[in-house]
Amino acid sequence: PFQWATLIGLTPEELRERSHHPKKYFGIDHTPLSYSHGPIAAKLHHLRAKSREVELYANRAFTDETGACSRTDLIQALNRLSSAFYILACQVRSRKTQEVNEKRVPLGTSNRHIHLSQVDLEALFGKNYTLTVQKELSQPGQFAAQETVTLVGPKGSLEKVRVLGPVRKNTQVEISVTDCYKLGVEPVIRDSGQHEGTPGLEIAGPVGNVKLEAGVLVASRHIHLHSDDAKEWSLEDGDRVRVKVESQRPMVYEDVLIRVSDQYRKEMHLDMDEANAALIDATSQGKLMGV
Repeated sequence: PFQWATLIGLTPEELRERSHHPKKYFGIDHTPLSYSHGPIAAKLHHLRAKSREVELYANRAFTDETGACSRTDLIQALNRLSSAFYILACQVRSRKTQEVNEKRVPLGTSNRHIHLSQVDLEALFGKNYTLTVQKELSQPGQFAAQETVTLVGPKGSLEKVRVLGPVRKNTQVEISVTDCYKLGVEPVIRDSGQHEGTPGLEIAGPVGNVKLEAGVLVASRHIHLHSDDAKEWSLEDGDRVRVKVESQRPMVYEDVLIRVSDQYRKEMHLDMDEANAALIDATSQGKLMGV
């Protein structure tokens, strides 16, 4: 007789118990196989199906015309082998479920700043002017420049507004709602680069001024994701998610834009108003709650 005591560390009784009650042991329900369970779970289910196929052939081979089976030891072993593959698949799915529930992202606070086109940069600082790097930012290739400008609105002004580099195709001013009230411009929330319907203002530099007709915006709260992170989390560029910010004053932020690029590093950006409202500090994190 084919004799065995345990399989993947479990007795026949334990294998049967766990395979019949995945909710109790792994926190998941019996569900049909899905691509969302991942390639490892899919392969385990494939092996499970093959073991059941062999079980059926074994049953046919060792059952006589009266219906009596002479090798129930092999039949049970194959049946428990299929249970072992199912249990392993449940374990994989359980880990994946936990990972999904713990999609965490570091937080970054974005103070008022401006991105300049080369034309506007030269109008403000001089012909053929290039930005001077003060420090690298969290996103690869982006930097805070030494240069600053003054924003002048109908009701007030903001001095020493940091220029971020490198230069862009179009000038864009990113400020908070509080800044809008101080300047006297309408707070308009937009994704980066979407300038239609946004207000303008005057930008004052050391050698000249620029009158910006549009491009002043309150940036949509957003998350930068590397392409690999987005794939792992099943997210695409342009998706919107809910994020719970875990801090001294926890808050849930709706309509958070997902931005994906192989040049990005995982980070959620909030402006000063949003960050201050949640009392964000260096230990704070964001947890994705759903799309």
